[in-house]
Amino acid sequence: MTDQSPTDLGPAAVSSADALVRFGSAEISERDRQAALTALITAKVLPKQAGDERVAAGRMHLLRQARTGVDPTERLLAIAESIRLGQVVRRWSEEIAKELAPAFESEIPPMRMLSDADDRLNLARACTQMAVPWLPTYLARSVAEEEAGEKARTQAVAALLARSANLSQAMNLLADSFEVLRPMTEAPSDTVARRITRTLSVLREGLLESELEAGDELGNALHRLVSGPLAIVGRPVDEKVQTDLSRESLLTVHDIVRTRLSVVIAPETYRVVTYCRKLCGGSSWPDELKKPLERLITDVSEALVLLGRQGQCDQGLLVQLEALTNPARARALAREISARHPELPEGVRDWLETGRQRVVREASSAAVETVAARADESIGLALQAAREVRSLRDSLREPLKSSLEIFEPALAPLTMNLLDRVQVVAVQIEQAAALRGLDLYGTPGEEIDVSQKYFTVVGAVPRQRMVIRQPAVVRKRADGSIGDVVTKGLVE
Repeated sequence: MTDQSPTDLGPAAVSSADALVRFGSAEISERDRQAALTALITAKVLPKQAGDERVAAGRMHLLRQARTGVDPTERLLAIAESIRLGQVVRRWSEEIAKELAPAFESEIPPMRMLSDADDRLNLARACTQMAVPWLPTYLARSVAEEEAGEKARTQAVAALLARSANLSQAMNLLADSFEVLRPMTEAPSDTVARRITRTLSVLREGLLESELEAGDELGNALHRLVSGPLAIVGRPVDEKVQTDLSRESLLTVHDIVRTRLSVVIAPETYRVVTYCRKLCGGSSWPDELKKPLERLITDVSEALVLLGRQGQCDQGLLVQLEALTNPARARALAREISARHPELPEGVRDWLETGRQRVVREASSAAVETVAARADESIGLALQAAREVRSLRDSLREPLKSSLEIFEPALAPLTMNLLDRVQVVAVQIEQAAALRGLDLYGTPGEEIDVSQKYFTVVGAVPRQRMVIRQPAVVRKRADGSIGDVVTKGLVE
């Protein structure tokens, strides 16, 4: 049998019998074995004749080449074709994955060495089934180096997310890979920007499907993925490239805050927005970005409300609102939030309406006590008046009630209500004085030994014993004894 390459004959030109022989042969290249497998699949020989010894031999050759092959391209192709064989003969898929594991004990050659996008897709599928330490970095590099195989890129991103601790780690690994990417094209910056755009598009799908946590500073990781590589190779020249990258960046932020509530109120989540605005010229946004911008305006507005309900004001979020629109519209939106949410604390609403936070300085305890002490004299005098009124009320209530019930029965209820209210006010004044530790020292009409500490003498001739005209207002100690004098009383 002549070892003629199926790349010349094509799968249709190879008979099923010849394809079986070629697939099981040890003398052909992996590219020819791939063509034979394609012919078997096209002729529907597989999976029906999976038990044929020539199919088993071909499978053995593929796995051996995958594990020990010397040529890096042939080795990668053998891994990819092993996975394809497992997809056709599904009962072999788990077994093939286990037999491929030794091929991944050390890092395999770069995925870009496979020229066909379908081969890279199958290699990425193989990576999805492995769990080795070097794999996340390898997958991130493969994503960055992928030119046009979108299925391969999607599979590699899915494998990367499955092997990452969190979203932030995955984005930082991608940023690392894109920052060292140097495409040999006429416009390297446009090429890098296009690949980042496609990667973000795939990442957005992964965000919705993956249950990975956000991780630390996810917004900063996204900003680095978008801006870091372009800071090295240069800003994209093509306006469409700039707009497409900005659109995917904005939509990625939107999908992040929709699926990862823990980062909704973090200002750095929206950091890439400012970069995208600069990328698009800085003064205004292109009309093509209106839809994603409106989505993000809603996201930031909801974040402001969430923070506001906790009594917090974050100037960084207001700045992001300005970046998404313009200063005038941002102020109008903030005022609208305040009007729609009257339940927010007044300090937050005032901040939303003015854009400025009022500085509220916490007064020292000494200052508070100084202000309160100024009211003690008035409280003391009110206490004296309250006790006098209360005493008068107690002496008048019953006689007055009896008289009114006989002579003015219509006034009796109103008068009793008035006297009861006098009682309530007197009690409240007593309570206020007690809270401040205040009391009265001395009783009007009582004769006492005069103490200059507590009393002021009224009249020209002071004596040892004098009559109290007005009691002193004093502060009581914790043990109930008399302490400082707030207001001196009067004796005569």
